[in-house]
Amino acid sequence: MGMYPQYKEIPTDLLARVLERPDDAAWVDGLLFEAGDPDAGTAPDWSAAASRSALADEELHARFTWPRLAFSAEQRRSLGGLDLGKYPDPDWFGHLLAAAGTPERFDLTGVLSDDWDERRAAWETIVEVPFEAAHHSAYRRGDVEYGFHTDVPCYGISGYRTAEDLTVVWATIERVLAAHPEHAGRIVEQFEADVRYYHGCVARGSADLSVCW
Repeated sequence: MGMYPQYKEIPTDLLARVLERPDDAAWVDGLLFEAGDPDAGTAPDWSAAASRSALADEELHARFTWPRLAFSAEQRRSLGGLDLGKYPDPDWFGHLLAAAGTPERFDLTGVLSDDWDERRAAWETIVEVPFEAAHHSAYRRGDVEYGFHTDVPCYGISGYRTAEDLTVVWATIERVLAAHPEHAGRIVEQFEADVRYYHGCVARGSADLSVCW
């Protein structure tokens, strides 16, 4: 079985509760997941608290004001997840942001091309740019840091990012788009899932978890 890392948006107050007992799998799973029914062939899924925003529709409507993407009422209410692909694939969008934000001003034409060979060659250069992803461990024992104990995901929850961390990512996205106006539309088009995810997290004031299935 492959490993598929995912960022999963959750409310900041839910993260605070999970962090009360991060090494207690029953506590963590009871907050984050709904139990499946093996007899009915249903797998565990995210809990209602981890799936839906508690903000009123009017408040959500007021927060989702970014002009480049439209969000339906359901998309504003739903807490997002971002599938990053099979481990250990890199976070392609993160590397793009890191490269596009360097003083050398990378030419992004290749990585945004529709031609697969041109795009692959360009990405070989882009992924060489160091990319540091924010990541917080749930607790420490001695010199070792740990994620959350859980009996639900295949490989576990390795850590989390705060609302402040996600705000920094969103600010970087806006800065990159402003610095590359000739490519801004294409970046949003090609990485819409990523852009939509980060805007949703910031508009709702959410944190997120790093989960590997």
